[in-house]
Formats: sequence, C-alpha cells, structure tokens
Amino acid sequence: MHGIASIGVEAHPMLHFASCVKTDWSVDPQGLLEHAYKIAHLAEKRLESDGVPDEPFFDQPGAQPPTLLGLHEHQSRLLLADSISPVPLHKTLTLLQCLRERKDERYEKQELLALAKALVSRVSNLRFGPEVGIGTIKSDAPVVAPWLAQVKRMGLDLRNLQALQNTSSQVYLQDARFIGEFLEPSSVDAVITSPPYPNEKDYTRTTRLESVMLGFIKSREDLQALRRTLLRSNTRTVYKGDTDDQWVAQHPEIQRIAKAIEDRRIQLGKTSGFERLYPTVTKLYFGGMARHLGEMRRVLKPGAKLAYVVGDQASYLRVMIRTGQLLADIAQSLGYELIDIELFRTRLATATREQLREEVLVLRWPGKKSPPVQSSLAAVSERPSVYDETRLERLTMKEKKNRYTRIIGEIFFAHFKKGDSRITFTREELIRMAKKSKVRLPKNLGDILYSFCYRTPLPESIRACAPKGREWVIRPVGRAQYAFEATEASSIVPSPMIAETKIPDATPGVISKYAFTDEQALLAKIRYNGSILDCV
Repeated sequence: MHGIASIGVEAHPMLHFASCVKTDWSVDPQGLLEHAYKIAHLAEKRLESDGVPDEPFFDQPGAQPPTLLGLHEHQSRLLLADSISPVPLHKTLTLLQCLRERKDERYEKQELLALAKALVSRVSNLRFGPEVGIGTIKSDAPVVAPWLAQVKRMGLDLRNLQALQNTSSQVYLQDARFIGEFLEPSSVDAVITSPPYPNEKDYTRTTRLESVMLGFIKSREDLQALRRTLLRSNTRTVYKGDTDDQWVAQHPEIQRIAKAIEDRRIQLGKTSGFERLYPTVTKLYFGGMARHLGEMRRVLKPGAKLAYVVGDQASYLRVMIRTGQLLADIAQSLGYELIDIELFRTRLATATREQLREEVLVLRWPGKKSPPVQSSLAAVSERPSVYDETRLERLTMKEKKNRYTRIIGEIFFAHFKKGDSRITFTREELIRMAKKSKVRLPKNLGDILYSFCYRTPLPESIRACAPKGREWVIRPVGRAQYAFEATEASSIVPSPMIAETKIPDATPGVISKYAFTDEQALLAKIRYNGSILDCV
C-alpha cells in the first residue's frame, strides 16, 4: 500500500492462495460484485428447491427431511469432528457447485477466498484459542448471505486500491528453509515475518476446514506432504530422516534445553509417543531456523535488516525456551549483527499462567562471508552438499546455481506427475524454459545438465518428489535427449561390524571457529585428531 515491491514465501497452499488473492488488485470491483450477485441468486434458488433455504429454518411437523450433500468419507476424516453441521455443509457445497458451474476466471479466486472466510467465521462450529477446537454446534447457519457480504467487502477494498495495482508483489509456494533456491542473489532489502514458535500448535489444523472444502488438501498423503514442507515446530511434523537438528548439534544451550525436557519427561513418567519427541522437535525447530537464516544470506543485500516476531515457550513440560535469545545467538554465529531484541507484548501461558515474552528480533546482514553454525564432525560429513556454501562457491557462482535451479525445476515440474519414475525431456527445453522464466542462459548450455549430473545435487523441491527409497538422477537417453530417473538411493555408511572408537576433539579452537563445511574443513579436523595416518 506504500508502493514498496514485496515477496512472500508460504509453504501452506491455502495460505499461499489467500496471499496471492489479497495482493492482486487488478480485479474490476464492479464486475466482481455483479458476478457474485448472479451466483448468490442461483444458489438461493437451488437451496429453496432443495427445501433448505439459506436463512435458518425450523422443522415443520410431518415434513420430510431434505436430502443433503456431504463430503466423501476420506475428506471427512481429515476434519475435526463436528467442524461443520450437515445443513450448513449442504449449503456450502451447493454454493461451491454454483461457483464452478458459472465460473468466471476473472473473479474465481476472490469468490473462493470470500467463501473460505465466511466458512470459518460464520458457518462452521470452530472456535479459535491457543489451538483450534469446536465451539457452539450450529444445527443451521446462513452461507450465501455471509459469503456475499465478504465479496462486497472485497469490492470496497479493491476500489480503494486500484491506483496502487502497479506495485510488484509476488508470493512463492515454497519452504523458507530453502529460500536460496528460488530467490535471486542479493535481491532483498528487508525481512519482516513471524515464524512458528516451538510448541504443540499444529498449523495445518487451523486452516483444515477451508483447505479441504476448497480442495487444497484431498487426502492423508496431501496432508503429510504439506507437513514435510513446514518448519518442525510441533511433534506432528517430525519425520524419520529429518536432519535440521544437525545445524545446532554443537549449540550448548539448545542441547541443554533438549536434555532438560527429556529429564523432566522421565521424572514425570511421561511415555506417550508425542512426549518422547519433545526434545527432538526442539532441536529440529532451532536447526530449521538456523538453516533458514543460513540460506537467507544468499538473497540479502549488504546492510539488509530483518525483523522476526518470536515468543518464549514453556509448553514442553514447562521447560522455559527463550526463543528470541536463542535465535539471536544462532544468527550471530552465522554472521548477522544483532541490533535489538524488543519486547512486542506479553501473553498468558495456558499451562503455567505466567506472562511470556513475545519479542521482535532485529538483525542486520553486513554482507560479509561468515562461517555457518558449528556442528559435530558427523553432522558436517552427513549434511547435504546442496547447503554446503563453501563448496558451491568454489564449483559454481551463486548466481549460476540460482539460474540453473530455476531452469531445471521448470522442466521437471512441467512433466512430473505423482508416481512417475522416469521423465524425459530435450535439450531444446532448456532454452524454452529459460525464456519462460526470463533467466539468462549460460554460453555453454550443457553446463546446466553437467552441473546437476556431477557437481551439485538437484534442488530439494525435485528430490522431495522421488519415490520412497529412491533418488532422482539425470541421464542421457539419446541425441539431445535426457531423462530424470528415480534410481535406488545410494550412500556410503560405515560398516556396523567395525568397532567404534571415541576420541576427544583436538581441533584447535581457531580452526573450529572459522572452518566451513566443505571437505577441506573436514580433512583438517581429521588430521588434527589423528583419525587417518599418512600412508606411502
């Protein structure tokens, strides 16, 4: 609204959709209202003929109960029980049918978002506190009227914003932990955001009803895929194979807090699967934030400032987690300058009834190269090389990597369908996708393929689509023809038959402080610790 170009990053498809709609001010408000009135009239007539008028009604003695529309069983299982009563659900599905039958692409997104808002605020039985739950059960509620009221409100907003529609605003459906893969290097002046806090709040539940009703989540598999793209801030998002905790493996305070949570769990005799994961999710949360801050350095301009709204937590067996202070420490170890930790407000903890601090962590990126978070020797050797900043800088410039990632990603997702294990494409598509993405091609076109075949891993967004136990590789399959193939995942691991000998870390402090995560740093640590002897 102040004419400042902006970029949004959102992993949740429903929230990404809402953000895209709310930042698109090119829609004709008068045309939107006229189309919405036609839809409302059609829906009201259809509901009356069904015997379910939009205004709440009272059952007439002897009247036949109407036949109501409902969700498929697999969709209903995704919702909280009693999220929406049968009659309001029928009205909502009827309105959705009318929207699809009389769809106008110019107004479709605005009308669907208005329905999502009305659904949650006026139609459903949901209530919102620290977590979403079920409030007063409404046997009936109007749907068309509150939906039309939301569309009218949109129309008024759009009239006021028409003069500002030329301001650039783009929203990415992406995971902010891998932000360097899709934003241009040194392109961001400022960051203002509020990431999740380390607690048991499942952010997918808050928007579950509208996500299912609008088709953004259709199955358990869709829900699991969504959770994998989120910062690990609660136990429901923890999965086998998560490695974000490696980024804070040597952070003493985070390790102390995780141990304190585990000790408290044992002391209290808590044995549920969720409670056993409390220490793990704590380390994964701060590791994920460290990964995000590490990736952010690629896209920030020198002197860029950042503001993160974060809050203290004590939801894990009442062990205090000073989120702002811990993130400030992580950021400084990554080369950021700490400007301030400002008190934003206090809020009442539901478990302890104490006032917890909610703060704004204010940082500055000076623009100089800085070492990443210190980690254990095992963590350094196992961390995926796509995040190994030193190696990438030596093998290929950051700008080149960003360009290559965008081109190869466009090609992959232009062909990919769920269940694919082989995707073919041609060399000519490199040129076509580069033009589509407005990306400058390298002089040596083959360097794009060579890079992902031999130098750097494929982007995380592509690797996440591989079938279980497999990984994508690029192989030539003919003259100027190539294929993504899902092959069996291969890795080099120590033999379990060999005895493990633990040795104290004898790496000099100055070496540990300034070591990066490339093979040279690893070899230096191995040499200082005498782990491998020279052989002739």
